[in-house]
Amino acid sequence: MPDLRLNYPSIKQEADIFQQYVSGLTAQEKYALLYPAPMIPDAASLERLGAWLHLQPDMLHQQLDVTTTCSGNSAGHCILAVLKDREHTVAIETFTYNNFKLAGQALGYRFRTIDCDEEGMMPDALAQYLQTGSCRLVYVQPTVHNPTCSVMSLQRREAIAAVVRSFNDVYLVEDDAYRFLHASPPPTFLALMPERTIHVCSFSKIFNPFLRIAYILYPKGLLQGIDPIIRITTSGSSALFNAFVQHLLQHALLPPIGAEKRRIAIALHEKITAIFEGLDYRLFPGSYHMWVKLPAHLPANVFVPQMKAKGIDVMSSEDFSVHGNQEYIRIAMGAAWSSPELIPALETIAKGLR
Repeated sequence: MPDLRLNYPSIKQEADIFQQYVSGLTAQEKYALLYPAPMIPDAASLERLGAWLHLQPDMLHQQLDVTTTCSGNSAGHCILAVLKDREHTVAIETFTYNNFKLAGQALGYRFRTIDCDEEGMMPDALAQYLQTGSCRLVYVQPTVHNPTCSVMSLQRREAIAAVVRSFNDVYLVEDDAYRFLHASPPPTFLALMPERTIHVCSFSKIFNPFLRIAYILYPKGLLQGIDPIIRITTSGSSALFNAFVQHLLQHALLPPIGAEKRRIAIALHEKITAIFEGLDYRLFPGSYHMWVKLPAHLPANVFVPQMKAKGIDVMSSEDFSVHGNQEYIRIAMGAAWSSPELIPALETIAKGLR
């Protein structure tokens, strides 16, 4: 049975694109790409990144600093590490990305969960909490949330931005790793509120897990000291990955990849709908993970081992909760979408839930 914990969708075209890229390099170019990537992108790289993120042309030069690291996970850890002397609490959604939670806990942060609805964090609940003055850092995943699959509408994003702006020195960390799975996503918080947003832009999910590079975009001067932390923890990314991402952006190779991954996921969505008919779950059409409510008599610490005994690995909601929640499981199909074992595994899970 397949591993249903991994959420990195990969398709054959990615290998073909990379092979074509490498085959076009000269021997000297190949040698030059064996070194670390520059921590600060050059002007041309910034221009392409800004276009990819739909930012105003002058924003990257006048309002933002940009730092390169090896992954979104590294970015989250390094952001928290550089801020830990001034910040001690992070406001998060009811369920949050498990590796961000682990990074914060390792660094001694406290987490405060903010009430959520089907779109994610609720503005009024956030405002009420920020009024206590005990927190100046907010973490959200606004587009195809991991694990709940929620998507914030433009109206919700604008309301959250208004709340953050109404408090002095409050900043929002935007993790938008699954944005590419939405065919027409609302603007990022970075575009709506650049002066208060720390944005993490990773390419490992839209392209391939091997592509270990991410960019942190943040208000000028806010994350002073982050570069040494990146060097100490990961040594940054490589020149090869940096150059390859720029190749992907320059030649507009990523939109077709994203479109193909959405097409595959939507086709999979139709099968899942039939398999899980009558059960309580959330799945965004185009995503590779689903969020399943467990029966009251069957908590995750019982159901997950039952599935593991059948060779099926899924994640408990406890992994995404700071309160030990056992009410849900996350099923991730990124590494298994093409496996002939996937559908039988999903049928086994659905049968177990029934």
